[in-house]
Amino acid sequence: MTIELIEGGGFSQLKHVVKTIGHNRDVDIEFATVLSPLPDIRIKIDNMPIELDADDVVVCEHLRDHKREITINGGEIAEMTVMSPLMAGDRVAVVMYSDNQGYLVLDRI
Repeated sequence: MTIELIEGGGFSQLKHVVKTIGHNRDVDIEFATVLSPLPDIRIKIDNMPIELDADDVVVCEHLRDHKREITINGGEIAEMTVMSPLMAGDRVAVVMYSDNQGYLVLDRI
């Protein structure tokens, strides 16, 4: 068994795997720019003439405001709110599915 090391970040690695395994005609991964952040997010997908807004996209949990339980110094448990890292101008990877009718903001790039 040979293990192939793939250069680049997570998105580059995912893109390489998709190319190696084959293209799924039901899903495309594109780059986009955040025009305005959550909660009223707007994004512009490269090479598409339209802007998508909050009603058009699903944003992964790690990119939204969310709560986490944390352990401090191995004992005390506390709840922490993690704020969305998305800001206007950020570049993101977007998964388009259902014949480009559904859009999932996967991660910042």
